[in-house]
Amino acid sequence: MGANPFTSGQPTVIDLLDDWTVHFAFQSIKPEVERAYAASFDAASVVTANAEGTVELARRFGRDDVILLPNGVDPQRFDTHSQAAGPTTIGYVGKIGKRLDLDLILKVAAAFPGMQFIFAGPILDAEYRKPLESMPNVELLGDVHYEDVPSLLTRFDIGWVPHNVGVGEVGGDVIKTYEYRAAGLPVLTTPIEGANSRGLTSVAVIDRDHQVDWIHALDRQGERVARAPGDVPADATWQVKSRLILQKLGLIVK
Repeated sequence: MGANPFTSGQPTVIDLLDDWTVHFAFQSIKPEVERAYAASFDAASVVTANAEGTVELARRFGRDDVILLPNGVDPQRFDTHSQAAGPTTIGYVGKIGKRLDLDLILKVAAAFPGMQFIFAGPILDAEYRKPLESMPNVELLGDVHYEDVPSLLTRFDIGWVPHNVGVGEVGGDVIKTYEYRAAGLPVLTTPIEGANSRGLTSVAVIDRDHQVDWIHALDRQGERVARAPGDVPADATWQVKSRLILQKLGLIVK
């Protein structure tokens, strides 16, 4: 029992990353997830949520005191200087599975055979492997240690978030967008919840039917896609976010 933070007698925080009641990975145990959420929300001293969807999750369980605390990044870890070479490179860093719009990825890769598409991350759903491996301009790197992500991003020209919209969304905020921007990458994302409301610049929110056109417009410029460095807002840094949580627990003063 000593390992259970809710029985320690100390203040506790629930920080919500995704809504596991709608997450496809947990559908077979949804009743157990619901019970675990109920017990956790009842015991937690502070509840934070990284996106509008997880805010609603907390409110469904009676925690109207939930604090919206979107994700962030440590900007000092990232290098904004491009090391990209060869064909224009569109890159993705993250888990590869049902959260991604596979049809969109294949459509875009097929439309730009002269470009390179790099996917760094573990493949969670086996049905994604063969279609991606079948594309000659798609490179699957497998899982990449977080320490190596800043160096990897220097090889990209564009950071991509080809997520499903609606069905397939799991209520959470997307960390990779912050990391792409910390590296100075222009970002192309589908219009997932919260994509255009985080105070980040150079984030193009384009629906799946118009992403090919958006990339064509860049390609017609005939030059390597320029970096778009810009300051990450202070409230989008992990330092500011962790400080807020510590304040709510009474561990530091303002």
